[in-house]
Amino acid sequence: MNEENLENKVVRLEQKVAQLEFYINLLREFTVAPEAFVLWDFIMSEQLNEQQTDEMMKVFSKHVRVLRDLDEKQEEMTPYWNDLSNDLMTLFEQFKWRTDRESILRVVLRASKLPHMVALNRLVQYAQKSQNSKE
Repeated sequence: MNEENLENKVVRLEQKVAQLEFYINLLREFTVAPEAFVLWDFIMSEQLNEQQTDEMMKVFSKHVRVLRDLDEKQEEMTPYWNDLSNDLMTLFEQFKWRTDRESILRVVLRASKLPHMVALNRLVQYAQKSQNSKE
């Protein structure tokens, strides 16, 4: 085995160890409150790394801030759902995930269970209602 192959194997092993350490941290939170941290289970099953997870969480956090600033009586959620969907589509394309409305809704639903992301529930309810009205 040449030195370059050995170095590549070491790098891959280091990446796997980092991934496992990241998943262990997610599992710690998941075991405390499985329902609240259902997104972590999804992240692990989709084999996202820490950087990809951070990117997705930044998208969610950005939209949660917007939703928190809205008037509680704000009923028209279409522009807010569209903005979130567009941001997630772009990200999901990078992950090579499906980008249809249903796939996005499933991920947003999981994220809305996180204690600091409950504001996303407004968009989940909107998306579910508009989806049901189309059926």
